[in-house]
Amino acid sequence: MFSSAVYSFLGFPGWGPVHLVVPHQGSPAGTAMRLERASRRAQEAGFPAAALLSELLRDEHRADPLVAPQACHQADYRYLVVHRQGARWPLRITAWRCCGDPPAWQRRWGPMELERFIARFQLQRRPADATARGGEQVQTLSC
Repeated sequence: MFSSAVYSFLGFPGWGPVHLVVPHQGSPAGTAMRLERASRRAQEAGFPAAALLSELLRDEHRADPLVAPQACHQADYRYLVVHRQGARWPLRITAWRCCGDPPAWQRRWGPMELERFIARFQLQRRPADATARGGEQVQTLSC
């Protein structure tokens, strides 16, 4: 979980476009954990989905702001989180990974509902918990 990531947040009320680089836990499993925690706190406080960004920033003390996502050349992953007020799925995420020679961004997932992304990648973090519940096998997803 030592991979870095660039996060872009668009459409959040009261915020312009926000771009951050986080030097740790940038993998999809780490991102799912980070976003699930922020989403849960927003819901527990009775805030709408629009509060995800502010809750995330309360936890992420090591995140550095960027002028634009292209300003960071050493990140392993890039995520775009879009808030659309009144939409069927108000929070959507798209993910890219930097691969190849020469390195280039390749879309890996999405756009997809944020809750679906979180559920998909939490399986990577807890395969022992899932098999203990019902004895079913859990497929580990690779990047």
